[in-house]
Amino acid sequence: MNEIFQSVMIQALYYGLWGSLCLFFVGAFQRGFFVNYFKVRTSFGKLVMVKIRSPLRDYFCRGEVIEGFLIYKIKRGFRDYDTIRLNIPQNINPFYKCISVAWCDVDDEKHAIVRTDYSAVSGYDAVKNNNLHTRALMKPTIASGQEKLMLFLIIVVGLLCLISCYFAYMSNANVTALMEGLPVMLKNMAGTVVGGTTI
Repeated sequence: MNEIFQSVMIQALYYGLWGSLCLFFVGAFQRGFFVNYFKVRTSFGKLVMVKIRSPLRDYFCRGEVIEGFLIYKIKRGFRDYDTIRLNIPQNINPFYKCISVAWCDVDDEKHAIVRTDYSAVSGYDAVKNNNLHTRALMKPTIASGQEKLMLFLIIVVGLLCLISCYFAYMSNANVTALMEGLPVMLKNMAGTVVGGTTI
């Protein structure tokens, strides 16, 4: 019985290995279509498939529609992604159904959403707009006069606390040294004549 079970497990392992290799090569040849399609299909309408049309090749990614914008990420390098935000025009519907999921085509050169007849409907540079948006979000804010005054007062109070802690430590060390040296000093002063009397 163990030999039959072992032979069945070996056969299943072989089939699983060949199936995994086939899925890997299919995913590699389809330029990321298989994984993205599976994630869009299992999102139950939350995500859409984005087909990015470039002059040399077409590639796929998954996107999301948030507040009238199509948002998707494109890979620029290893763990380097750019987030693209494209405005969806109000008067047209660029989405279509294929393989039971919603699709949207994007022109990579114009950074524009493409209609189903392959004419671009939004023609601004999404990468430049995204970079400007990121710079606007990350720029340092100019502090007001009251904030600068509060920051200055906090720094002054902190410095005063540090200085008082230092003086307290030094006075404690001096008192401790005085207490340790007081008996020796009194002993050395014994026998000294002061005003005709012996201490």
